[in-house]
Amino acid sequence: MSKLLTVLFKECRDNVRDRRTIISSFSLAIGGPALFIAMMSFVLNTAVGKSDDPVNIAVVGAQYAPGLVAFLESENTELLYLDVADPKAEVEADRHDLILTISADYPERFRSGKINSVALTYDSSELGSVRRQFAQAREMIGRYARTLGMLRLQIRGIDPAVMAPVMVQEIDTASPAARALSLLATLPYLLVLVVFMGGFYLAIDSTAGEREHGSLEPLLCQPISRRELVLGKLLATSVFSAVSVALFLASLAIAIPFAPLHRIGMSLEITLATCVKIFLISIPLMLFGAALLTVVASFAKSYKEAQTYLTLVILVPTLPLIVTQLMNVEASAVLMSVPSLSQSLLINDLISSAPIDPVYVVVSAICTSLAAALLAWLATYLYSRERILI
Repeated sequence: MSKLLTVLFKECRDNVRDRRTIISSFSLAIGGPALFIAMMSFVLNTAVGKSDDPVNIAVVGAQYAPGLVAFLESENTELLYLDVADPKAEVEADRHDLILTISADYPERFRSGKINSVALTYDSSELGSVRRQFAQAREMIGRYARTLGMLRLQIRGIDPAVMAPVMVQEIDTASPAARALSLLATLPYLLVLVVFMGGFYLAIDSTAGEREHGSLEPLLCQPISRRELVLGKLLATSVFSAVSVALFLASLAIAIPFAPLHRIGMSLEITLATCVKIFLISIPLMLFGAALLTVVASFAKSYKEAQTYLTLVILVPTLPLIVTQLMNVEASAVLMSVPSLSQSLLINDLISSAPIDPVYVVVSAICTSLAAALLAWLATYLYSRERILI
């Protein structure tokens, strides 16, 4: 045990001294949540919710609907009157973001009481305020149309309530945290990536790096068993992953309050208890990631070659997360047997304050730990062969 701890402390000490390794290992954990929340805040502030800024609308054919134009002018809008033949081309050319087109037959249809239609032209692929302004403009026009409809019914002596014989009452069972998680769905994916990136460079340095520098052969000649040597390296990689996860959770807890989720009726709070539970659930994944990285890096003959291999290997545990998020897969006992995926599903439930089945937690921990043990045995076997020096 003392020899194993000696290897553990030696690997950790060597990598702590390397500033490049420290920055590379922990930069994603520290800066990832802050950058993600900053981007989310930008999207929410510019494209979602309401704003006190006036809605800029370019109007084509304003002379055909003076009542509608006067209503829009009374709202929080800035109107620009145009005379163009192709509003769509104007938007595609980025000369205008939002164009309201009123057809020439609008006055005749209005007087005869027929249904009229107006066109709102915009580019929904824009990430700025275009979507928000479109939604606000559509809401204004809809409000004007409903007012007209009620007035026409009242003139004819009909109660406007007959137009809505059935009212729909929305009852959303999702908690504010669960709805917020739908926007922050990549957080579990980011956490899994942090687990692997935390031990990424230590795993390379302690295997392919030592082989490239020529320090592996003297190390194997020391009076220590190959099993203790490999386990010491694995534990050192796991320690770096654990530190990376802890930094990620701390950074996330600090960054989350700055996301303006309240603007869209959502809320999300990462408490200390939640952070501790997420960390405990991630421990088997840290061991699995350390073992997987060590095994793959053992096949590389140089530092650069190991980087190439491990970059591709990291994609394997993260691909199931992307697929399940797209398919909206719920947790099950079968999925709990898949490393990284089971932790991701459990973390989703934790953040959204959903009930977690203790059996799922046990199955996830056992299956991931068994996979880690199998990989650790494989790493020990590889180091017991003399070809590890070649």
